[in-house]
Amino acid sequence: MDYDAIAKDYDRFNSGFDYKDYLARILPHLELPNAPLALDCGCGTGTLMLELFQRGFDCSGVDASPEMLDTAFEKLSGAGYTPHLMCQTLPEIDLYGAYHAVFSTMDTVNHLLDKRQVKGFFRCIYNFTEPGGYFIFDLKDKVLFSDTTPQIDEEDGSTLILQKSFDGTYACQRLTVFRPGDVGYTRAEEEIWERWYDGGELRAYLQAVGFSSVRTIPYRGRKIIIVRRPL
Repeated sequence: MDYDAIAKDYDRFNSGFDYKDYLARILPHLELPNAPLALDCGCGTGTLMLELFQRGFDCSGVDASPEMLDTAFEKLSGAGYTPHLMCQTLPEIDLYGAYHAVFSTMDTVNHLLDKRQVKGFFRCIYNFTEPGGYFIFDLKDKVLFSDTTPQIDEEDGSTLILQKSFDGTYACQRLTVFRPGDVGYTRAEEEIWERWYDGGELRAYLQAVGFSSVRTIPYRGRKIIIVRRPL
């Protein structure tokens, strides 16, 4: 469940997510210094990091998928930036220094299937957030999980078949990608599991480790939660 098999296709089939608009909803609520340090947890192919670099952030990224990190490095270095990328799982994240803004977007927290993992992740992030800094993440709403309509998407000659299930707590996405090859097509498969979380419960976890609430923003079937480490 680390996206390695579909890393090369991830951007192709997620081009509809508007990171510029996403950040436009968040950044006005943050008080940040010049050239702030940002950490993207679950950075994937680096699209959010690219937007942050372009806004003057100095960015680092963490992801569990080596293939996704390779794609991120190619994207960011090709745009003239030098990212610091680390291959780690979020519950075991181990970093040097602290950041003014920590992001975990596109329902990355929903990928943590055990509440103990979520609590451990929040404790780690508190330690790696500067006093006065922010932790920003989003959660999928139950309505979005409940839509289990199969999807077939075609982009640049490749085809994605997406099958979904949801039992009220756990959701599974089964992805099959067909890519054109020298002869015929190649096939890649991935099974992605997520868990629905109640936002109020997670805000209690955040408060327990020391974060204070700033704002919750509804956003396209998700809730963006912004918390702050007190000065």
